[in-house]
Amino acid sequence: MNSVHFNVINFISLSPSLLDHNAWQEWASNQKRWPEPLTPVPHHLIPPMMMRRRMSTLSKLAMQTALALTEGHNVDYIVFASRHGELTRTVKLMQDILVGEDASPIAFSQSVHNTAAGLYTIATKQAIPVTSVGACENTLHAALIESAAYLSDNPEQKVLVVDFDEPLPAPYQEFDSSELNAPKYHGYALGMILSSGDGYQLAWEAGLKNKDVHESKQQYPQTLNVIANLLSDKQEWTITAPRTLWHWKR
Repeated sequence: MNSVHFNVINFISLSPSLLDHNAWQEWASNQKRWPEPLTPVPHHLIPPMMMRRRMSTLSKLAMQTALALTEGHNVDYIVFASRHGELTRTVKLMQDILVGEDASPIAFSQSVHNTAAGLYTIATKQAIPVTSVGACENTLHAALIESAAYLSDNPEQKVLVVDFDEPLPAPYQEFDSSELNAPKYHGYALGMILSSGDGYQLAWEAGLKNKDVHESKQQYPQTLNVIANLLSDKQEWTITAPRTLWHWKR
């Protein structure tokens, strides 16, 4: 079994109606049902207004999370992670083209997977190393492994991890069984400031026999289950994916 170690200095999670740890804890204890009506996520930290107006809802979530965490922490490396990235914006661009409309240059430039990473460095005017990670259902855990590897080489530094996603747009849902089986959820972001240490251990092993069980049950994206566990009193938990078991210990 492989494993990595790191400390979590601070973390926040954001989604409509789930704006602080208390709201997320209530969500987790209420069988993970999204509260209604939805309360918009504030975007007041994102400068300037012109940039904010052009950003997608998902990029705003990622940016607000990153900026809120780095208000009180200097970081040396940033990992933005998203399974689907700006797919909703890409679908809208393709639909416009199919009906004969011109594709928006701004929308096109912000439809790439590393949109949030680029916008963060532009907004903060920081020349800081940033990478974008996408690893199917295991995207958050891949981002944590990337961060732990960086901290292994740079133990005196800090890493910002921002994992964010939203439900697939309708034209793509039929191609993803996990999305079809997932309970209702909304766009979300989880941000974490990590440092070198042994506060958390993340271990993983092959779990090929999980595929049938995983697809027969309603499953939230892994990140939402990680948030619920981070806010609990549990010292150990396992996140089950079709091909991998992710074991957490603190």
